[in-house]
Amino acid sequence: MSKDAFKHLPQKLHNFFVRYPPRPFAQYSSSPSTLDKPEMNPFLPNKNAQTGRWHGPKYSLRRSADLYKMAYKFGIADLLPPIPHKRFYADKYENKNWMRGVLFQKKHKWERQLPEKLAQRAEAIEKMDDIIVEARPTYKKQLKKREQKKRTWW
Repeated sequence: MSKDAFKHLPQKLHNFFVRYPPRPFAQYSSSPSTLDKPEMNPFLPNKNAQTGRWHGPKYSLRRSADLYKMAYKFGIADLLPPIPHKRFYADKYENKNWMRGVLFQKKHKWERQLPEKLAQRAEAIEKMDDIIVEARPTYKKQLKKREQKKRTWW
């Protein structure tokens, strides 16, 4: 990045790159490390080697997101230290985990059971004569009469 272009960056981004040089000049770890290592990532929590206590990230999630968005706007987002816990813009929406209720709505019970009920009803209508004959054997006579009265084209 040339010095002239560096001067045109927003003040927050400028101050960040002064404190943490861009990637070609410094390497940053993609996982938490100790405070005394030079590759310490300011966006991740780091451990104090002497006391064993963890220190929070130098830049909060909100501030790291703001820095990333500014850098993305200027086309230099790849110069920032890695932010493994964040997904932004297109990646955020392409790999979205949709809730099951959004993709497949539950519906009311009658709506869920309707196709099955209609199939059963159609099947019962087809077998209607057989069912009636089982209940009333005299219905066979009516079926025979219906067959005789059936109209044909000749």
